[in-house]
Amino acid sequence: MVDIDSETLFNGAAAVIATIAVFVFVLNVDLGGSPVSKAAITVLFLAGIFAITQRTDDRQLALLGYGVIVVSVVVLFFDVVNTFDLGNEATVLGLLVIAAVLFALRTRFDEHNRLLTGRQTAYLLGALAVLTAVILVTDVVTGGLTYELQPKSQVEFVESPRGDVRAASVVVTNPTPLPEPVETPTYAVCLAGDWSEHRPAADPGHERPPIRAHLNVQDGYNEHVMGLSSKTYPATLYLDAANTTGETFPIERTDGCPDDDSGSPFIAIYEGDENDPRVYAV
Repeated sequence: MVDIDSETLFNGAAAVIATIAVFVFVLNVDLGGSPVSKAAITVLFLAGIFAITQRTDDRQLALLGYGVIVVSVVVLFFDVVNTFDLGNEATVLGLLVIAAVLFALRTRFDEHNRLLTGRQTAYLLGALAVLTAVILVTDVVTGGLTYELQPKSQVEFVESPRGDVRAASVVVTNPTPLPEPVETPTYAVCLAGDWSEHRPAADPGHERPPIRAHLNVQDGYNEHVMGLSSKTYPATLYLDAANTTGETFPIERTDGCPDDDSGSPFIAIYEGDENDPRVYAV
């Protein structure tokens, strides 16, 4: 039976809890800013653990600390790969670099199982603390992404009476030097004017069904805009209506859904409520 004393138990428990904390923070916590800010906080936390390993005479504690750092670095690496969708080639290359660094570092341990002196560790921790502070301040002060909806003047239905056609573009601009996640506003669409001749035919014994329309911004999944750059995403219109083949309808940018149900039909696009996406029926 393995003899585990209280010191071993507490050291092991601390290492496990620290590793779980990094897992949860990296994979589940959303700070609402740049992923670089979260990565910087994680690296600073791991630097603190590294500082402990360099100042202790307990070889067991140092070993467990190194374990927390190695596992956490791998978790952080995979989070970066997933966040920026770097692909399999970059994943393999990154893992090989991490492995090479680990092999290189193991030859630099001194007789006390340390890599740096106490003074060098203090300088490293201080430099990382300053860098993290600069990143966080930059992330907060420079603000987030700006979104501009640029609707087309009109939309034409060439063949299918229903389907997705491009009705607008959303230009996302990043004024900060840090990459930022894309979270486009909810843009709604509704039909104004007289659309009576475009309502679908009714089944026998039923009322004519309404026309349904909605706008979808094709901004993908887990998109980011790099620092001081911009991206443009198409916004497509789905229109479930009759007698639209060959028809052209004007598009207007409005502050809300117009109440006008007379005159020539047109399509209104506006920023809607994210909790109640517009599916407008006439």
